[in-house]
Amino acid sequence: MKNVIITGSSGLIGSACVEKFLKEGWHVNGVDNFTREKLFGKEADTHGNLDSVKKEKNFTNIESDIRNNEVITPLIKEADAIVHLAAQPSHPRSLEIPMEDFQINAFGTLNLLELTRKYNPDIPFAYMSSNKVYGDYPNFYNYTTIENGVYRRYENTALESFDEYLPIDGCGHTPFGVSKAAADMYCQEYAINYGMTTATFRGGCLIGSHQKAVEMHGFLGFFTKQILLKNKLFVYGGGYRVRDNIHSSDVAEVLYRWVTKPVPSQTGKFGKPYNLGGMRANSVSIYETIAAIEAKTGLKANFENAPERESDHLWWISNMSRFKNDYPEWKGPKKDLDYIFNELLQNWIDLLHLNVTLKEPHYFQELRK
Repeated sequence: MKNVIITGSSGLIGSACVEKFLKEGWHVNGVDNFTREKLFGKEADTHGNLDSVKKEKNFTNIESDIRNNEVITPLIKEADAIVHLAAQPSHPRSLEIPMEDFQINAFGTLNLLELTRKYNPDIPFAYMSSNKVYGDYPNFYNYTTIENGVYRRYENTALESFDEYLPIDGCGHTPFGVSKAAADMYCQEYAINYGMTTATFRGGCLIGSHQKAVEMHGFLGFFTKQILLKNKLFVYGGGYRVRDNIHSSDVAEVLYRWVTKPVPSQTGKFGKPYNLGGMRANSVSIYETIAAIEAKTGLKANFENAPERESDHLWWISNMSRFKNDYPEWKGPKKDLDYIFNELLQNWIDLLHLNVTLKEPHYFQELRK
């Protein structure tokens, strides 16, 4: 039986990866120190995300920091793969804690890479990076404003989506974007000059029912909760901003495919960065998000515009052509926007014991006919 280390195992993507690798017959060592609660408060606690797998005989739950070498080194020596997901995930929060952000994201990743290089250099090492490595460079493009019924969004006048050739410097990032970029580049470096098998996955809006969303991280999960509770929302930088959303199970599928069949670059070396997102089919603006939640719940959102957040993207749609070319059997995300919205809303309705019945389950499918 193969053995995988999944760091950040109790998080949204971590718990999805734990479930995926267990399903495929792997033994999973899940490593997490539950820092999310410390960073964002009790509502961000992720302890419950692993309840469904804790009794699995092939799952070992290890509460530890990824910088604790006494714990991590023996695990790496016995591993067949590493899926590194542990992170400080919020760019607004990073402005408040730049040193801790660096320690977790940049140094933590480098520490894992160096231990792997020393003790088990031949195993695949998948790193969950971020589209924030591109900073606010996407904002240098020209955008037009679309106002067509419920379609209210920015649209890029030059590109359909962003690929991995988008520059990452000469722009603002926040400390989070810088620390993720440093970790991303270290993963590439350890492949190019140390010969390790690495890849980085530059995710954007990753979503699913296990997301413990807060205002500083996880806009879609946070919006659904706030509207259901009839709480006021603040829309930072205006509602025309566009994000593409990908479900956590689809992220886990992408990572699993790479881990089980890593594809090198044309030079024969690894270290490829891959953009990872829901692409155009799963793209939605903030205003469109609010309209969809209102239609699906029958509730009216209470929101107001607020100042723009530092180095935030005006518009982001992922181009995943590189991953598709390497894995032609992968046909794209399986979970569409209706699935994502319906699951999030129903999850909050059940957890909060709300008297709300979902409507229009095929809202986006009907809208785009």
